[in-house]
Amino acid sequence: MRMCVRHEPMGVITNLYFLFSPVHQERTNKSDESYPMMMARPRRRLLAPLRRWWMSKSDSHFQIITYTTILSVAATLWGFLFLFILDGTADPSKSAYVSWSWAALIFGGLIAFYVVPEFSIFLNQKSVLDSILSLDSRPEVLRRRGEAEEAALMLGIEYQKTLVSHYESLGIKTSGKLRHVSKSMQKKQKLSVIEDELVVDSENEQSALMKWLNTRESHLSRILPGAPVLHELIWNRLILIFSGLTGTLLLYNMMFGLASIDGGSREYTVDLTLFLSGNESIHSLAPHFDGVSIILTATSLTLLYLTRPAGEIKIEWED
Repeated sequence: MRMCVRHEPMGVITNLYFLFSPVHQERTNKSDESYPMMMARPRRRLLAPLRRWWMSKSDSHFQIITYTTILSVAATLWGFLFLFILDGTADPSKSAYVSWSWAALIFGGLIAFYVVPEFSIFLNQKSVLDSILSLDSRPEVLRRRGEAEEAALMLGIEYQKTLVSHYESLGIKTSGKLRHVSKSMQKKQKLSVIEDELVVDSENEQSALMKWLNTRESHLSRILPGAPVLHELIWNRLILIFSGLTGTLLLYNMMFGLASIDGGSREYTVDLTLFLSGNESIHSLAPHFDGVSIILTATSLTLLYLTRPAGEIKIEWED
């Protein structure tokens, strides 16, 4: 028994020495390093599709971060206002929104916590690029060329094209970072010249309606130059059809009526002003005009007019 009592402290000291010895620390470090690596491999496999998708959308990172920031901040604010300011938990009629508000507050807050700092970085780069694009001095643009190209590469292809166009207007040669953008723009310009020639030849044989349907340069695209989708045929046609149908239905509703009462003829106008105000009786004998319908009709017809082909802009090149 004495031998056991005497050797027990020595065993504890030996174990303590072994725990803090360099050899044991080295083994522990290796095992600690290998364990996270083993755990990280399944995570990397799970996140690999998301990572590949994110890398494939390198030209849209700014837009994705912007929309995610707006949605996450809006969800967080809604959850906070509903739960703590409006006291939605105390209203039994709004109990269905409580769980959704908590989810919006928690998940929106977590996403905003990670996304908002990234958005501030993108926004700072955009302000830097905008300040450089506003310069008309060639030496000043050359001096800040590195900042401009770094910001453009981070923001995406549309900002890179804008910077290359600014270079060309000032007579600055495109560097290696943006040379591929310059080449693609030159190819597109050549193709657009060929397409314009074909369009000019075909427009002489087209009717006014076909010119309207096939236009890529509408009044709306001139008013909103920052929306490249408006130069596409499909979007211009969708806006044309939607605004035309909406305006036609609203006009017909006010002039002749779209609603019927007790299975009778359709000669009653749906009063949208009364409908939005929550009145039970929203029908009036046609013709009947209300403020909301007039505003919506005017907006639809204005939008329909803006889809018409805009006048040609002629550019004369000097040799």
